[in-house]
Amino acid sequence: MMRSSSSQYSMRQLKQAIEWFVCLQSEQCLAEEQLRFEIWLAKNENHRAAYAEAERVWATMDNLNLLPLPCLDEARSAKPRKSAVAKLASLALFILTTALLGGAWLEYSAGTINYATRIGEHRRIELADNSHIDLNTDTQVSVKISLLQRNVVLTQGEALFEVSHNRLRPFTVHVGDLAVRDVGTRFNVRKQKEGATISVLEGEVELNNGQSVINEHLAAGNQRNYSEMAGLGQLQAVEAGQLTAWVNGQLVFKRTPLHEVAAELERYHPVQFSFADPKLAKETLSGTFNSDDIDPFLHALETILPIQAKRNGQQIQLRRAQ
Repeated sequence: MMRSSSSQYSMRQLKQAIEWFVCLQSEQCLAEEQLRFEIWLAKNENHRAAYAEAERVWATMDNLNLLPLPCLDEARSAKPRKSAVAKLASLALFILTTALLGGAWLEYSAGTINYATRIGEHRRIELADNSHIDLNTDTQVSVKISLLQRNVVLTQGEALFEVSHNRLRPFTVHVGDLAVRDVGTRFNVRKQKEGATISVLEGEVELNNGQSVINEHLAAGNQRNYSEMAGLGQLQAVEAGQLTAWVNGQLVFKRTPLHEVAAELERYHPVQFSFADPKLAKETLSGTFNSDDIDPFLHALETILPIQAKRNGQQIQLRRAQ
């Protein structure tokens, strides 16, 4: 049994779908056969998935156009004899069945590759399809590229995707129960504790969790938060330079509360911040800082704000300057 994007279908249903596909290509297909096909198609969601698979594989069989098969052109341009139609149907059925079964094996046998970064590490991955993935600090992804689809699972951290677009070979990022399908070229996904933040830099993506979020499109220059409990949050504008600064080893803050700044730094360094005065956590910070070394950041923080940073090993306490 093979799986489509939303349904399962048996080999018997796939064979029926192939037979219907071949039948509908013939000029000899009668109106009542077309009606029977429509009834068969509407009867079961798996029938629709199987037929879509037959169409998709046939559409990608570019090499078939190069084969010396004059009967294909003759069958479409003339009124062939019944025996010729039968031979053509058998040939097409054989080619399509072989392609589908071969594709099914390639889908099943395609390997999954795992990639990861340590705290503070950045890594750029070049995929076989000419797409690229930048992994931010403490990030884990698994990648599976097969004949018909490209799937990435983001289990932890943050990644920037630059996708080589192929309409017939979708590129999908799975984060929790949300699927982010590429419709454009460049987008960022950051996994949160119970959801994710999706930001689009170029083109657009399609969001789908199969329940509360169905085919929601997110265009360039925008981002949305997603929670498995609450669904999609409000649309927010995003600045590409600020969002992707981490690729160049920088962190950009614009009137960012100190508690958020501290949480961000904890992603890049094995440290833990605390505030001597809870009100201090609401103070804001603006500026561009190097993410690789925390000591220059602490020095800059003490220069910009009336703050003292007291460090004891991996513990850093922020207090108001005396």
